[in-house]
Amino acid sequence: MPSIELVCVGQVGRFELPDFPFALRAQPQLVSDRFPSPLFQVDFDRLQGWIYHLGNPQCKLPDYNGLFFAYDLLSRKNQDSSEWDCRLEFAPEFMPGIRDLLRILLTVSPEGLVLFTTDWQFGPEQAERFRAVPEEEFWRLHDSGKLRLNSLYPIRCESEPPLHPTAAAHRLLKVHSSLGRRGR
Repeated sequence: MPSIELVCVGQVGRFELPDFPFALRAQPQLVSDRFPSPLFQVDFDRLQGWIYHLGNPQCKLPDYNGLFFAYDLLSRKNQDSSEWDCRLEFAPEFMPGIRDLLRILLTVSPEGLVLFTTDWQFGPEQAERFRAVPEEEFWRLHDSGKLRLNSLYPIRCESEPPLHPTAAAHRLLKVHSSLGRRGR
């Protein structure tokens, strides 16, 4: 069962987020859901911020008591592949929400940095850590089939310098307003 976790580096408080078509849990303790041996906990331990765990839509139902995982967020091609190639490809119905979440977290991060991680026991045995890329480059890698499972991708804000947390909160309000105007 894959875990998809994003760390908003330097985030100091909770922010109200819009509703997404997938489950989302946020916590200030940077602890991976993957048990017993998370691939990126050593990286999380070096940072401060908040971690966001993405999950299947059914994980957000009030009566759901099962494991929190993100298998349904993967494309059908990835789910059905008999010869798993360890690439990360999101299902098209979740792409807008994942893009919006990443953009919000980059806005909130005083460092202008989000760690995007995937951790799947059926993925590659070795974890990969990649160099920091701007948000648009991350999505180009996704769209060209070059993102890998069991990998950590630092994604940096490409448009504005990092802000003080109070200024980041004001910028977040502007992001929420623009999401609302798009009919979310």
